[in-house]
Amino acid sequence: MKRVLQKAGYGGLLPLAAVLTLGGCAHNVASLQEATHSLAKETPKVKSFASPYEKGKVSDDWIAAFNDPTLVKLVEEAQKNNPDLSVAAARVERAAALMRLSESGIYPRIDLTGNFTDRDGDRKDRAFFGPTIGWEPDVWGRVANTVASDRETMRALAADYAWARQSLAGNTARIWFRLNADRVLRKFLDEVVKIQEEAMRVAKEREAIGAGTKRDLHMVTAMTEESKEMRQSFVSREKLDTHALAILLGRYPDKSIKPEGLTALPAPVPSGIPADLLNRRPDLAAARYRVASAFHNEKAMELLKLPSFNFRFQAGYDHVEDTVAKLIGSLFMPVIDNGQIDAYIAAATAEQKAAIFRYRSAVLRAYREVEDALTKERGFSIRYDYLARMEREYKKAYDMTMESYKIGEGTIIDVLIAQGKWIDARIQRVRMQLNRLQNRVDLYLALGGSFDEKPAWNEKQVNNR
Repeated sequence: MKRVLQKAGYGGLLPLAAVLTLGGCAHNVASLQEATHSLAKETPKVKSFASPYEKGKVSDDWIAAFNDPTLVKLVEEAQKNNPDLSVAAARVERAAALMRLSESGIYPRIDLTGNFTDRDGDRKDRAFFGPTIGWEPDVWGRVANTVASDRETMRALAADYAWARQSLAGNTARIWFRLNADRVLRKFLDEVVKIQEEAMRVAKEREAIGAGTKRDLHMVTAMTEESKEMRQSFVSREKLDTHALAILLGRYPDKSIKPEGLTALPAPVPSGIPADLLNRRPDLAAARYRVASAFHNEKAMELLKLPSFNFRFQAGYDHVEDTVAKLIGSLFMPVIDNGQIDAYIAAATAEQKAAIFRYRSAVLRAYREVEDALTKERGFSIRYDYLARMEREYKKAYDMTMESYKIGEGTIIDVLIAQGKWIDARIQRVRMQLNRLQNRVDLYLALGGSFDEKPAWNEKQVNNR
């Protein structure tokens, strides 16, 4: 599996994990649908979203939808180098190995054995060498259920890995947008400081000819320093977000990440129907697989009460008897175990109940995430239009007030009030643009849309294996 992971770059991990289930068990066990039949009543029956939404099928390849080539490259780098994602992949490898370990108990085992006995006196020394075949037939399906439990655990971890990939893509996009917003606002404050320094020059000239006052000069000077302080805060934020993005990409912070400005918001996103979330979102599939795993584990614990059989066939060369062939059969059945097996069953039953409740919680959380993102999508759009108009009007008012002040009309207080309103409106608009971009990422993730052009996650493919 390790060689395949390296070749596939982890991207093919989900289909690979599904292939591992082809080993098959010697006995029929409940299918995923049968093992999770109790989830039907735990799944809310929702036909449409409560919030306004776009009709249509949920689309994949949403990273490309932002039309930002740099973002695409950053996501590719994060998927390749992020250490936390590699940890999630390693967990799938481990689960697959444990499943193969459980599965090995179904089939006969062949060992090569030998021994030598040094006898005293006239008796001849005795030596034996030959193969031994041991087999514990899984008559009741206990081992098969253990294998099935391990298989569903592996599927859950594979789904966790797929969800981690999507979440990593989302976090990369969020930080990249935030970094670009920092750059946009820092450059805007550069312009503001220049404007205010020009206002300081005018205030000094007016004060020199008696048209202005010292107070006016102090006010515009203080406002200039305030803008410089605000600019420095965005300089610091830009550096901090650059560090955060570099670590997410799996590299040491450097200066090679260059923000380019906020991208435009893509067209509205089709939201599909609520029921589709259950199959699209890997985190919900993972919760469902864990219910199935707990179901099979409970069955395996119940079967501990039934007898087990063990057969051992040994053949080979014996120094005394020339050849030896032995068939040994044994039976084991618990009679008085002081409640040990019942305790195992009770613990497995409790874990199954917990898995069912965790699934219900995950489904409700998923629906809430979609509804919240849809609500914000609509609200942010309306607020952005208000802020854009507000910024334009405040800018016009500031320009007119500044022109009046230059020709001796009005006071510096009028200028500073108008300027402050314009600056605040611009910052609010840029931040709202950032909110819209980040919320769009949240919506894509909540709907279960994949950032891949060809999604690695396909639950139907896994289940059909």
